[in-house]
Amino acid sequence: MKLKRWAAAAMISTLTAMAAAGCSGGGSSSTGAVSAVQDKAGAKAKVVKVAQNIVPNVPFSYQNDKGEMEGYTVEYLKLVDEALEEYVFEYDQLEADAMLIGVETGKYDLAANFYYRNPEREKKYAFGEYAYGYTINGLATRADRTDINSLDDMRGKTLTPMNPSGGTRIIIDEYNKRNPDNPILINDIDQISDADSLRLVAEGKYDAFFVNLNTFNNVNKELKLDLKIAALVSKEPVWVLFNKNNTELAARFDEVTRKLLDDGTLAELAVKWFGYDFFQPIDEVNEAFKFE
Repeated sequence: MKLKRWAAAAMISTLTAMAAAGCSGGGSSSTGAVSAVQDKAGAKAKVVKVAQNIVPNVPFSYQNDKGEMEGYTVEYLKLVDEALEEYVFEYDQLEADAMLIGVETGKYDLAANFYYRNPEREKKYAFGEYAYGYTINGLATRADRTDINSLDDMRGKTLTPMNPSGGTRIIIDEYNKRNPDNPILINDIDQISDADSLRLVAEGKYDAFFVNLNTFNNVNKELKLDLKIAALVSKEPVWVLFNKNNTELAARFDEVTRKLLDDGTLAELAVKWFGYDFFQPIDEVNEAFKFE
């Protein structure tokens, strides 16, 4: 049934766009398309606007060689979409900041981009009760460093610059609040690539880069820099962000996410994309990485 609705959506959207193009040079046809999808489907199917991250972050989400979105988060959303017969998902690929603004202003109903949860975000967005995955974060250092074995060892040392609104930055800011007399040193930056951050560490300009383990593995596989993950720091749950008015949608996501957790589907998906089950305790994840 869901496949039929997607086919109907595509056909109606195409016909509506063609009609609009032929009748006028401006205006939006989105309202007509949504109504037609609902009528054609024979049910009150609500179109849900989903913001996706266009910046590659393997293996959470990225575009393949055909320009199609792939990854753990992408497959998770597809599973939820298939389970929720009353909704039809439509996707736009955006930069990270545009995703947050779009959901906050109501342009998009939700965004999935391995977001962390904190009080500031809870004021702006709605959250469900169940995280759909985790990130495992560690400190990337030069391979010859022996003085950094935990986050505590970073006191008075410098991390590579980070976006102040980024998820991993939240962890560092919270740590510094608890340790104001001897904080971790860090500068703000609007945007910096993971590759550039690793290069800065390899060149000795910064002591460490606080990074997701899979990101480190993927990026340094290409760069081949003499770096290592010196310490595992945290296992952080990641969440879907919903517009504040979409609490009902968040509750429906929870129903599906709980089933996917209970039947092991998400654990299998994690192993498929990450090579390990990040729903397990961090010690077991540690073993999966053969971390030393």
